[in-house]
Amino acid sequence: MSNQENFKRFVEHLDASHAGVWTVANWLSSRGNTVTIPPTTVAKSYEDRLNHVDGGDLFIQQRIEVKVRNLDFTSRDDFPYKDGMLVCAKHSYDNASPKPYAYVYLNKAMTHVALIMATTSKHWTVKDVKDSRYVESNQLTYECPLEWVIFSKM
Repeated sequence: MSNQENFKRFVEHLDASHAGVWTVANWLSSRGNTVTIPPTTVAKSYEDRLNHVDGGDLFIQQRIEVKVRNLDFTSRDDFPYKDGMLVCAKHSYDNASPKPYAYVYLNKAMTHVALIMATTSKHWTVKDVKDSRYVESNQLTYECPLEWVIFSKM
């Protein structure tokens, strides 16, 4: 079979794949994800095929929660709380749609980051925490053990 015959078959398969991509995009969108489908370009010939390589069928945006902590830390070693790091209010995570992909906490100087991936949620515990920003305010809060927190320089 010639390259041109195989190329013709490839274009037919590419055209047929669009329905599946849109079906998955609709499904992901119905679950609260923002979906981007990049344009598809099709080469006019086998020789031109490498100028039309795509970078993927679809992309979803991920929710990231960012907080600046009034804490000085650069690593797990100097993080002031050894039991774990507070993630967020329990109700905030439980009711989130879509769920955050990750929580990014900057130190006071914004030079270092502590990253908590939501995939670690099975390791989180619930803690009753006083919110010092408010008068007589406690709330149930998720806490992540430090072994699951990724520390990095910005």
